[in-house]
Amino acid sequence: MDTNANDRVVFDYPAAAAYVSAASDAAALLGTAKDHAQTVAGIDLSGLGTLGNGFAAAWSDAWNTHSGHLGTACALTDAYGQGITTWGTVLGGVDSDSADRIAGAVPGTDEIQA
Repeated sequence: MDTNANDRVVFDYPAAAAYVSAASDAAALLGTAKDHAQTVAGIDLSGLGTLGNGFAAAWSDAWNTHSGHLGTACALTDAYGQGITTWGTVLGGVDSDSADRIAGAVPGTDEIQA
């Protein structure tokens, strides 16, 4: 999206589609990383014995926290991509409505005369 000297909004549909595709891929990878972090958090560290109990608890807490952050990043990345898609749809609808109104404003052909 860009603005020019006339304060017009110009929505770059190909760039938006490329971003949405990349955001979708990134969200999927973040979701996979979240799942892996949850798996790591659940690793059985009971073999560390009494001296390792504190480490095991810290390990599990850290990986669970990391998993939560990855889940948030996944959701936000996906939501931003959806927001861009919605914005493009709204702008496309406004452009179509405006074109229809302009075309019907004056009787005659839809051709522009030079």
